[in-house]
Amino acid sequence: MSTVLACRLQGFHTLLEMALRDERSRPSPDDRTVARIKKKKLAIKDRLAVFDAHPTSSASR
Repeated sequence: MSTVLACRLQGFHTLLEMALRDERSRPSPDDRTVARIKKKKLAIKDRLAVFDAHPTSSASR
């Protein structure tokens, strides 16, 4: 995974965190929406963990 992709994933993770905070701040948050956002965040976090565990050879230069 390239560094650019990792940065984009981190940015998307941040946007999802903001969406989750917005949804939770509603008077009656939709549980399905909250669950969907959390699932997307977890998928991104898993992809970033793979990137951190196996840096590319170009990143070690």
